Amino acid sequence: MLELKHINRLLCSALAAALLVGCASKEPQGPQITLQDPEQTPREKWSDAMKILRDDMGIKGMKDVPVETARQYGLIAGVSEPARGNGGSMGDLAFGGLGAALFLIPTGQALGSWQIRQAAAWVPAGKAGNMAEAIQIAMDTWNKARAQAFSDLANLKVKPSALPDNSPGQYAGPKERFMENPILPSGGLVTSPSFTPAGKYYGPIFISGFHKQLTVDSSGSDIERDKAMKLLSTQLPEWFVIYSSGQQKSGRRIIPYPPSILVAGKEYLFIGK
Repeated sequence: MLELKHINRLLCSALAAALLVGCASKEPQGPQITLQDPEQTPREKWSDAMKILRDDMGIKGMKDVPVETARQYGLIAGVSEPARGNGGSMGDLAFGGLGAALFLIPTGQALGSWQIRQAAAWVPAGKAGNMAEAIQIAMDTWNKARAQAFSDLANLKVKPSALPDNSPGQYAGPKERFMENPILPSGGLVTSPSFTPAGKYYGPIFISGFHKQLTVDSSGSDIERDKAMKLLSTQLPEWFVIYSSGQQKSGRRIIPYPPSILVAGKEYLFIGK
């Protein structure tokens, strides 16, 4: 799998560069980045994050940053600085062309399932005898991990769901949507998802309401949201996956971070192969 190094340091440096450039002069906008559309890209060129998001979680809408672009601008291990002669600074790239590529947060439209944080579990067959037992194990495991990760837990409850939040068909009808009671996962054993050891599992079991719960958990424990997700992921077993939809630049105090997939504390970014 493609391993990325020092991504947080690079992004923070890009933030500082962007602010300094913006205050000092009006430079031309950075180059426009063409994203790698998975619908038109051979699967072998997808990032591992993309494979987990689309194949395992069934969430579409995200695109990869081309690996050549990532290498050119120093976002992959072994490349410490942007290529010269590209006509823009690292700040331009982070919050001009490449910023749009990394953060992928559109505005002015209803949010899709790929635009909010998601979490899901695939419970191993050895831990449950049916889907109902698997759902209970997943929820118990989730709550235990939260208690270990955060000092001040939110009162907001999450619920098991057959589909990701903000998905069409997540609720049986308007009443269920109003009460926030999604359709429960059902069915029998399935083949292992790509990020777990081979075997049979019950899943996916989506954690509906995670995006709201994490906001309150991280605030109550005074932890930045990206760090909160990573901390929570380290407390979860390898059959849980968290999808972070990223954070775009917003003012001087908000530090942006790119979308990613988290499995047992390991992070995968949406940079193609």
